[in-house]
Amino acid sequence: MKRLFIIIALSMLATLTTMADDNKQQRFNPEEFRVKLETFIAQKAELCPTECEKVFPIYREMKEKQRSLKQKEMQLKRPEKKYENEKDYQQALVGIAQLHIEAAKIEETYYKKMCKVIPAHKVYAITLAEDAFHRDMLRHFNNKQRK
Repeated sequence: MKRLFIIIALSMLATLTTMADDNKQQRFNPEEFRVKLETFIAQKAELCPTECEKVFPIYREMKEKQRSLKQKEMQLKRPEKKYENEKDYQQALVGIAQLHIEAAKIEETYYKKMCKVIPAHKVYAITLAEDAFHRDMLRHFNNKQRK
C-alpha cells in the first residue's frame, strides 16, 4: 500500500514538474524574440556582421518608436473603453489614423537612415525578411495551438 502511494505521489510530482516546464517555455521573452528576429533577418537579407552592427541599432530604434505609437493606438482601442458620444468615437478614429500616419513617417525616416549605412536593396530585403519571420512565427504558433 505504501509503495502504491509513493508511486502515485512521484507520478503526480513528475506531471506537475512537466506542466511547470511547459508553462515556462510558453512565456514570451522579448530579448529572445529580438535575437531570433535579427538572426533571421541577417540570414535572409544576407547581411554581413559589419552591416548588422551598422543597421540593427537603427532598426531597433525605429521599432521602439513604432512600438510606442502602437501602445497609444491600443489605448484608444481598448475594448472596455466606452466613449460618451459619436464625436468622441470620431476623435478616437482620427487619433488612430494620425498614429498610423506618424508610424509611416517614422518608417520612411528610418529606411532613409538605413540606406545611408547599407545598400537600399538590403534594406528592402530586411523588410521582406521581417514579414517572412512574422508569418513563420504565426504558422508555428498556430501549429502549437492545434496540438
